Amino acid sequence: MMAQMIPMQEGLTAFLLPEGPAMWHEFALGLDFADPHATIDLLLAADAITARPDCDRATAALILARAVAAGFHRGEVPLGFVPGAARAFTARLTADLRAGRFAQGRLALPPEALRLVIRMLGPRGPVPLPPLALGSLPHRPRFGFAGWHPVALAAPALRVSA
Repeated sequence: MMAQMIPMQEGLTAFLLPEGPAMWHEFALGLDFADPHATIDLLLAADAITARPDCDRATAALILARAVAAGFHRGEVPLGFVPGAARAFTARLTADLRAGRFAQGRLALPPEALRLVIRMLGPRGPVPLPPLALGSLPHRPRFGFAGWHPVALAAPALRVSA
């Protein structure tokens, strides 16, 4: 069964930003830069979210791990993305995480997402970072996120990521 897509009259970034940290975390969990329907809008939304002072450290780390897994740090991008923009985004977010700009690490990552963060950003990963303290709290988004678009959740529920 296909999830019901949520209409976005003003675009993805305009939809996501007012939703706040819980939805941004859901975005990171469902984000897929390699989805065949993915566009530069995903990168623009990820950049806007991770530029926010209230972006959670786990959210930022997972977005970076997904970008690194897609090859953005090397300028390898799917059709429709701009290699220089992808590299610049990855470099900015890496520097921000290294500098400790994301003071809050409250939200949990499920095991698969945590493994991706460790594989991409751990000591032997392509973009090694110092150890990051991540959170353990569940998040409560109004919507889900699947690859490249927000979707309706079956019922409002507590989303426990860990």
